[in-house]
Amino acid sequence: MPVTLGRQRARILRVHDFPDAVSILFWDVDPTTVDPAQHRDYVMERIMTRGTWEAMRWLRRTYSQEQLADSVRRKGRRLPPRDEAYWALVAGVELIQRSRGGRPSSAG
Repeated sequence: MPVTLGRQRARILRVHDFPDAVSILFWDVDPTTVDPAQHRDYVMERIMTRGTWEAMRWLRRTYSQEQLADSVRRKGRRLPPRDEAYWALVAGVELIQRSRGGRPSSAG
């Protein structure tokens, strides 16, 4: 069933309609209390970092590409670098190279 989230639209399933591949990712909470519209960032981040291929496919079917892109832009830095790069590619977001540490040039 389509749900309007601001000016964006997404196909959101009822909470109890999470597929098994998604519901098992919410081991630390009762999955029936997770609302994909209200807890969008939480759901996306959990699936982006820990989801199986089936869970990732569900994520792409459930949320629009614009919503995925918005999440990657706002929260992508919280993802491991490999996950951030994958989801930036999927969402069509240009990934800005970030420093990965190492010795500063002034260290000699």
